[in-house]
Amino acid sequence: MLKSSPFEVVLITKKIIRWISRILLWTVFCYAYPVNVLANEPEGLDKLSIEELMGSKVISATRTEQQLTDTAAAAYVITQDDIRRSGATNIPEALRMVPGLHVARISSTKWAISARGFNGLVADKLLVLMDGRSLYSPINKGVYWDIQDRVLDDIERIEVIRGPGASVWGANAANGVINIITKHSADTMEGSATLFGGDKYGAGLRKGWQFDDQGYARVYGKFLRDESFANRIGNDANEEWTSGRGGFRMDWANSDGKHALMAQGDIYYGVYNQNDAKNQDIPSNDFSLNRTVKKGGNIMARWNYNQSLASRMTAQFFYDAFQENQSLNRSVNSETVDFDFQHVLAVNEAHELTWGFNYRLSLVQLKPFNSGIAKEYFPKTFQNNRFSVFFQDKWRWHDDVEITLGSKFEHHNNNGFEYEPSLRILWKAANQHRVWAGVSRSVRLPAVTDLSANVFFENDPNLKQVFEFNQYQKLKSDEVVSYELGYRYWNSDSFSFDVAAYYNQYNNNLVANNEFSDLFPEQSIKKSTTLGLEAVVAWHPVDWARFQLSTSFINMEIKSIRKIPNVSPETTSQDPRFLWAFRSSFDIAPAVEVDFWLRYADSASGVLVAQAIPSYVTLDARLAWKPNKNLELAFIANNLNDSQHPEFYDGFTPNPLQAERMFWLQGSLKY
Repeated sequence: MLKSSPFEVVLITKKIIRWISRILLWTVFCYAYPVNVLANEPEGLDKLSIEELMGSKVISATRTEQQLTDTAAAAYVITQDDIRRSGATNIPEALRMVPGLHVARISSTKWAISARGFNGLVADKLLVLMDGRSLYSPINKGVYWDIQDRVLDDIERIEVIRGPGASVWGANAANGVINIITKHSADTMEGSATLFGGDKYGAGLRKGWQFDDQGYARVYGKFLRDESFANRIGNDANEEWTSGRGGFRMDWANSDGKHALMAQGDIYYGVYNQNDAKNQDIPSNDFSLNRTVKKGGNIMARWNYNQSLASRMTAQFFYDAFQENQSLNRSVNSETVDFDFQHVLAVNEAHELTWGFNYRLSLVQLKPFNSGIAKEYFPKTFQNNRFSVFFQDKWRWHDDVEITLGSKFEHHNNNGFEYEPSLRILWKAANQHRVWAGVSRSVRLPAVTDLSANVFFENDPNLKQVFEFNQYQKLKSDEVVSYELGYRYWNSDSFSFDVAAYYNQYNNNLVANNEFSDLFPEQSIKKSTTLGLEAVVAWHPVDWARFQLSTSFINMEIKSIRKIPNVSPETTSQDPRFLWAFRSSFDIAPAVEVDFWLRYADSASGVLVAQAIPSYVTLDARLAWKPNKNLELAFIANNLNDSQHPEFYDGFTPNPLQAERMFWLQGSLKY
């Protein structure tokens, strides 16, 4: 009897799973909803006009609701329809739609996402929120994107502010704010099921119900499997990501609408098999597998009190727990408790005052490395206490000028006191013209990986080095002073134009980008500046077609105070100078949609010359058919024009991994 090798068994299993997913999609199509049952026409591109889109509500710029057109910041909103028509299967893929936001995929689980420079595996100057809950990690100074996910149909919109938001959101909102806002439970009463399969596969389920006159709830679950990366010569990178998550949300309001409660929670578990081979350009299966397991959960509760038309209060609490175990590397646990209060008070017709306070406690526990490079961390626990207050006054001066002045004041147990003021001015130059300007100071507070440790080199006693780990040492924060200027125009029927320019000055007191890079002090950035321009044009000439062109330019000047051979200061940040994207969407029939998405990223230098990222162009496409309002079937293709290309280098693997051409089928059913 012939025996199959483990490698052959894996390949056969993968093929079987892919074909099962395709058969399930076809079964849903053939039996659940017959072709000839065409109910109401699917919602088309004419659902929202340009004027209605520009009038979308935004809360992320000032923590109070305002129209997108009247926001004195470089703001952009990804709608639910944008997410659906993009073909995205997770949140980072959807963020590629934001003009001026550099989104690059490193591997199956790793993403580099940042605005206005200093992107990296750990982009530490971008604050990410989900329903107002900060996703900032006290461990690595950034966001673990592989553990931040949802059933995408449950997301109402994603608000992105390019530029500082520290005066209301606090530290780490230096280069931008991303706020992922999920739907109210009353808007997800129906059941939803999504299944996709091909070069990657997964499923998402959601069910909602009403439990009181004003009470609503939903539960969800999501599974994702992705192994779509190759090494430089085209062989399978032997890297696989499997993740699962589930959660709930409940919303309740009393009869008069003055009091509203919201509670939500999530749990997740993910396994990432990473290839740590020294040379990925060999066709053999000889590699060292670093198995990484991430798991955790969170729970949040929020109370809204609309005391009157002139007074609104919000109190929010959340708890988050996270654990990561790497078979060849570190193990780390973290717990975060956060309480936030906000009060909006209309003093008179001209002044709206917003004030509040926040307390955040983070506990991190590091376990020793298992490798022979770093033997021990000391101490193994780290505590981060942060207390802050903020105020903001929105002053309507005459009918056409609005001035927003505010500041955040924070105290951190490692670096003491920080202030983050902001001044913004909006001029309503004409009925459909807006000019705005702003100046702000922001900071990035230290995290665990900004503090030094006791490091022992076992292989050679002569190389023993000791770095002091003192969590009570007064560390200085990274400081950013930003100057911004923008213009916004829209035609009520079919056209809009938005442009923003900025100049940022950085005092880089903490080493940025790569985790634990400060344990081995090869190079640190002292001062830097960025100068940039971002623009987006939207055109909706007819009801059945929509186009969007976006572009951005950045020029960075970086000064280093510590250098190593063959590494220049410019390589400490992998930011392409130019980015542009063109999206087009067509309703070619009442039940058929076609979408194309063309993107370009300029070349970026690597830590070493051999690790530079060349410029690349990607073309994505989506063809969808909606036989009725409850069922959608779609064929999605990524990287149609290129079999593979690298998008970013993380500083750890021998060579950048290659994003491959991908195809998959997706079915979405509402019941």
